[in-house]
Amino acid sequence: MNKNLDAYSETLFHLINFRCSQFRLSRSMIGIDYDSFLICSVIGSHFLKHNTKDGDSWDAVWEATRTKKMHENYSDKKLTIFAVANILELPKETVRRKIEVLKKKKLVSHSSKLGLLPTEKIEDLMKPFATAELISLANFLQALKKHKVLDQLLTLKD
Repeated sequence: MNKNLDAYSETLFHLINFRCSQFRLSRSMIGIDYDSFLICSVIGSHFLKHNTKDGDSWDAVWEATRTKKMHENYSDKKLTIFAVANILELPKETVRRKIEVLKKKKLVSHSSKLGLLPTEKIEDLMKPFATAELISLANFLQALKKHKVLDQLLTLKD
């Protein structure tokens, strides 16, 4: 890093607390392990990238997950188990097994034609989690701002 971060320990303290909160929330609110949470996150990110527009509202994003036609847009942009394994640097077999559990919970669907997709049930489970996570993220950023390290982080370079 070219620039020293004066309150590095303060930043790490709040970052670790944010991660721990995310871990606890994923377990208690969604009922899945953290690797499965990250797999859902990758699937959700892929879905958002290809099915929403910049500036879409909170409600518009969740509406997109309820759209019956969402599967039509995926034929050329499918997300594979192999791609998720590469993104997360997890063994393909581990990702495949965890996706089977997520399919049984009806959180994701998978087909060779369409790849991995969130299901309509994802909103029921993830929307309350997403709300709690955004509050946790806001608290994290507010703590950094309060301790005057947010601006340092925003200008940090390699």
